[in-house]
Amino acid sequence: MSLLSVRDLEVHYEVEDGYVHAVDDVSFDIERESLVGILGESGCGKSTLSKSIIGGLDDNAVIRSGEILFDGVDLTEISDEQMREIRWEKIAFIPQSAMGSLDPVSTIKEQLFETIRAHRSDVSKQECLERAKEVLDLVGISSGRLRSYPHQLSGGMRQRVLLALALILEPELIIADEPTTGLDVLLRDKILNDIETYRDEYGVSALFVSHDIADLVETTEYLIEMYGGKITERGPSKQLFDRPIHPYTIGLKGSLPDLHENTDEMIAMKMQPPNLKNPEEGCRFRNKCPFAVEECRTAHPELTEQRDGIETACYRASEAEMMREEAKTVDWSNV
Repeated sequence: MSLLSVRDLEVHYEVEDGYVHAVDDVSFDIERESLVGILGESGCGKSTLSKSIIGGLDDNAVIRSGEILFDGVDLTEISDEQMREIRWEKIAFIPQSAMGSLDPVSTIKEQLFETIRAHRSDVSKQECLERAKEVLDLVGISSGRLRSYPHQLSGGMRQRVLLALALILEPELIIADEPTTGLDVLLRDKILNDIETYRDEYGVSALFVSHDIADLVETTEYLIEMYGGKITERGPSKQLFDRPIHPYTIGLKGSLPDLHENTDEMIAMKMQPPNLKNPEEGCRFRNKCPFAVEECRTAHPELTEQRDGIETACYRASEAEMMREEAKTVDWSNV
């Protein structure tokens, strides 16, 4: 049985004149001791999806349908108290903003202690201290920083404190929502490599949420790509990146600079996300896609297996080789 199974999930946000379809018919699995990435631009639904798993949705959000099965338990049907027992004990969450997520008036020690005692009230003060020192050492922070407040730490150190908070109860799954935003390249690599190390040493699984395809391909084993609230493509990370099939993946890869390629052939896609308040029929990506045909306007294509374990939601998936070649010369900005 998979550690996490999301099935046919739909999450909407209630607004004055209707609903925003943020996550629409999304399904995927996370196996034990695996590293999975969710890729997509801002507004694609990836953060909403991750917050759905931990019960952290905004007040105006509602799970309209679907299941979120963790160790066989449907998280959409349990009480808030049951969810609180699972959150951090079994599923930990690393949010985007370290400074906005840490309590500015509590020391790092107080915040680590509070996390432990919220779930294990019988743990002694000395045991809390030993575990706090151990977990800070794991993320490369001196135990002398236990008395520090968040504003006394650098941005990178604050991000590593969040990682320490996520690890302190030895959860089975860590969800990291843009964990390296605003960090320099070296620190980004260190944090991503650290999480991979913890997987190898402690058997933890991780779900990375990011818009950075390069980071996800380097770090994860399996990649799920979202656009407009739907999954467009998914499969083994390196195979998906090496020979993308969906036009969106082709465009993302083509937008990255390559030292061995002509930079004049880099792709620049429109960045305006689709309207999810009243989504139109058809493929959500069609208004950005230079390869769209009339069929793309009728209904959103189903995910179908293509090769190497890759599943793609595109009516022209069988023409991927042609699309990859023509993408270099097509003017994506005028689609």
